[in-house]
Amino acid sequence: MDKEEIKRNITRGIKVVEKISKKITKKILEVKDKVSNDYYDYIDYYGDYSFEEREFNEIDNVILSMLTYVNYTGIVSESSEKKSITDVSKEFFSKYTKKDIDNDFASDKEGIKLLKKISKKKRFKDIQLFRYLYITNNGSQFSAVTFDLGKNLYYVAFEGTDELISGWKEDCKMAYDFPVEAHVLAKRYLNKFTISNARLIVGGHSKGGNLALVASMYANFFVKMRIKKIYSNDGQGLREKQLNSGRYRRLEKKYIHIIPNSSIVGLTLGNNKDYKVVKSNMPGFVSHYPSTWQINYNTFERTHLSRFSKVYNEGFSKWLDNYNDEQKKLFVESVFEILEQNNIKTLLQFRKNYKLIFNLIKSTKNINPVVKEMAKDLLKVISKTNLEYPLL
Repeated sequence: MDKEEIKRNITRGIKVVEKISKKITKKILEVKDKVSNDYYDYIDYYGDYSFEEREFNEIDNVILSMLTYVNYTGIVSESSEKKSITDVSKEFFSKYTKKDIDNDFASDKEGIKLLKKISKKKRFKDIQLFRYLYITNNGSQFSAVTFDLGKNLYYVAFEGTDELISGWKEDCKMAYDFPVEAHVLAKRYLNKFTISNARLIVGGHSKGGNLALVASMYANFFVKMRIKKIYSNDGQGLREKQLNSGRYRRLEKKYIHIIPNSSIVGLTLGNNKDYKVVKSNMPGFVSHYPSTWQINYNTFERTHLSRFSKVYNEGFSKWLDNYNDEQKKLFVESVFEILEQNNIKTLLQFRKNYKLIFNLIKSTKNINPVVKEMAKDLLKVISKTNLEYPLL
């Protein structure tokens, strides 16, 4: 073999090594991406383990909290009669068509997708649902359901805000009023476990997380002593009086507040700053949906709060501080009165254009000048944040 042939062989060998190296690198990146993924990947892997084999964790909490968005009317009773995830799933998909599901709000679709996904998994399929309650009126929207995890452990879950404007109005009322109607209903629901000896985990997503915290704070002694953990998954905080109260401090060690790195909702009102920041693969308000939260095996991937979230929260907090409770109340009631006059009853009607509500205010005659000024200032906060950090 002459020198030229040896040289050619070495060159070919180098190219082969480089090609193999690229393939290996690609595989490593694929594995790395797989390690940090969403809760559907978690279900695929952890779904084969029971809670005895792998104990209940923060991802299980989020999955169950999202199941509260499913409409269980006529399927799960308000009583203590229990049905398994498997049976509930069968009844649900027999009752509703694909067209019915496609017309649902985003959170509802997510809950439905999860219900179907977990209904055949060892970890979830035998979980028993009971005490489903759904209440809505002009001023409030409330829903809750309890999951029996076995071994005398219950997960009491409160629903977040769905597409109804009444629920969003109640969210806004939290800025100037306490308790709102949903708080009272949540406390009443949790107190149903007074004569039970079950160990309780209480949780929820969005407003549901806030309800989980408030209900736990104001539950009776016999219920409180059995609460092991309270999960708020990107739920609102508390007004200053409640945040500094003894009721909150006595439960603080049990309270776990999870927020995405671009959180908006979870930073509303007061927080203890001991929240767990998790990585979302989506920016701005979309990060509010837990399906975007990234996982590492059996925990969410931790990260730091984004600059966007900090800037928006600072601007919104200042906006709230600039006005007293009476002005906030006037603003909220005026805004929702305009929505009612324009026959806007669900968020679906204007969620793709956040400026619609401000245009409605601007075009409305005889509106209070304070309301117009507050709307103008709030739009400045949103526009400035979105201009500097275009993530909404």
